[in-house]
Amino acid sequence: MIKRILFPTDFSKACEIGLNAVKKLKDVGAEEIILFHAIDLNKLIGPASGIDIPAVLHNYEKESLESLEKIAENLKEFKVKIISPKIGDPVLLICDVADEENADVIAIPSSGKGLLFEFLLGSVSEGVVEKSKKPVFVIKFDINKEPTFDNLFDRILYCYDFSEQAGKLKYFVELFAKKGGKVTIIHVVEKGRKLEDKDIERLEIIKENFDNASVIIEEGTPYKEIIRVAEENKATLIAIANSEKRHILGGTSHNVIRKAKIPVFVYK
Repeated sequence: MIKRILFPTDFSKACEIGLNAVKKLKDVGAEEIILFHAIDLNKLIGPASGIDIPAVLHNYEKESLESLEKIAENLKEFKVKIISPKIGDPVLLICDVADEENADVIAIPSSGKGLLFEFLLGSVSEGVVEKSKKPVFVIKFDINKEPTFDNLFDRILYCYDFSEQAGKLKYFVELFAKKGGKVTIIHVVEKGRKLEDKDIERLEIIKENFDNASVIIEEGTPYKEIIRVAEENKATLIAIANSEKRHILGGTSHNVIRKAKIPVFVYK
């Protein structure tokens, strides 16, 4: 179940918009949002010298806590827990807080500009996807359009590669699909390879788990085909597994996150 969500924020416009997608998780059982801000001292202080660092940190921590409290005021439909800002490596802090608070998922927004967006939405979000033991909900969107995410679960693209992780991801896809959405199960075969009959049968068996599902088998580079099919089918959410080692599947999930224009739910 998705009951407790960790939402790390950098107080940007992208995070403000991304929180609207997090609110939609209430439809699939979310009850509590844990708010957190990681302080990257290097980014806060920079190369400047002669700064009263303790005073700067004290003021920034106070301002950050006040900002978290303001966000909490707009989450009346949830139980909200605020974690006091912490100083250190944002990736490690976010992953540690997720474990300590027993979060079911980490939700990180991304505006879809370039690789990912600025401080929290840049290397930090990709680092969290790589290092977290928890599922990560990467909220991709065009910041210029300010989406509402009202159709988040309407058309789900479920990337399946016969791995153990992809099999476990099925539980979450089933959860999302209960909102009445259509599920498209996609498997990509590398060029020159053929899918065995037993694998085709397995995909069909998985399809039977959903009320409204179809299977697509494509040939080519996995992440490119996933992105193409997502765009052609007007998918509203991509669900993909991520292996602990960044090879075939790991590389695919990271590339999907970079290239996708819609939210991506990543299972570790």
